[in-house]
Amino acid sequence: MSEGSEAQNGMRVGIEATSLLDARSSVGRSTACVVDALVSIDEGVRVALFPLNVRRGGRARYAVAGDPRIEVVRSRLPERVARSIWSHVDWPPAELFCGALDVYWAAESILPPLVKAAGIFSVHDLAYVHVPETCTHDALALAEIVPQMVRRANRVVVPSRFVAQELAEWIPDEAARIRVVYPGVRRVFRERGGHLTAPRREALGIREPYVVYVGSLHVRRDLDKVLSSFELVRATHPDAQLVLVGSPGVGWDAIRARYAKLFSTDAVRVLGYLPDPEVAAIVRGANVFVYLSRYEGFGIPPLEAMVAGTPVVAAKTSALPEALGDHARWVHPDDVDDVASAIGDHFEGADDASVEAAREWAAEFTWARTAASMLEVFGEAMREVAA
Repeated sequence: MSEGSEAQNGMRVGIEATSLLDARSSVGRSTACVVDALVSIDEGVRVALFPLNVRRGGRARYAVAGDPRIEVVRSRLPERVARSIWSHVDWPPAELFCGALDVYWAAESILPPLVKAAGIFSVHDLAYVHVPETCTHDALALAEIVPQMVRRANRVVVPSRFVAQELAEWIPDEAARIRVVYPGVRRVFRERGGHLTAPRREALGIREPYVVYVGSLHVRRDLDKVLSSFELVRATHPDAQLVLVGSPGVGWDAIRARYAKLFSTDAVRVLGYLPDPEVAAIVRGANVFVYLSRYEGFGIPPLEAMVAGTPVVAAKTSALPEALGDHARWVHPDDVDDVASAIGDHFEGADDASVEAAREWAAEFTWARTAASMLEVFGEAMREVAA
């Protein structure tokens, strides 16, 4: 810690851990990485995971390291009931369930009222404000809930300067309490491992050369343009394959129907959810990683591709330039000819110097640094409450 000594003297942190019950979600993976890093970098930290799920809450324990300083506190309120109550009234406080806390971090979407603990609230993006047509009904509800939680919190954590600016413009009275904490890349992508074994690659139907996308199969990620561009790539690289790794999201069924002819061939492989080591191996074996997202609060998947040593073609939108620096091949997602050209160029071979520079850039984003920054924010909020 660069500031304060609260954790070294013992800090009990409550963490809203509902997302840990679904390890496939980006918020769930990020929360698990922060929890593991918190107890790794400071022996004074104790964590009380508080999943808002009466029946499955105990499963949150399996998403994080087996450290005795991490415990799971079982909720006595169903998730929807808790969210409804805490969106309207300041009772019951989190300490009633978790016991005495120094700080409580709402990692996803609801910050309960607190008696003595400092409150930290995370805002990952403002898609429900700026691109609501891409959001589910539950996500759209955040447009009403988030301002209440921001005002309840002592500090608000965002993943990029881009989101910080958007949030400050949306809720200007609370701008002074916004703090940027960059996320990290998972260790499995940082390791210089190998590609998939030939039998496993054959079982998944992957053949080289291929371009890969990792993330939810979501209309916001502009997979329409990815598929349009890939059709053009196939004109000059007929053996090329597109590998999509991720679970279906908003708009995917309609996208798949529009490209039914392409999906009827083996030119596109949709692999769904896979274990992290396999995803990392698939990314390492790709000629290029493509990410044409229209709106991102940060952009972990292309950053993980960079640290794995795979060139990235990305849309120059939202927070992606902040996350990827000068190390992506930038394109406009509407210019399918340019996207196709950028993808096709990487089938001709990669620039080793550029790949290594991108790897070094991405390697700076570690979950240990994220956790250290979170501890600074925790300490700052605790001092405010104690003043």
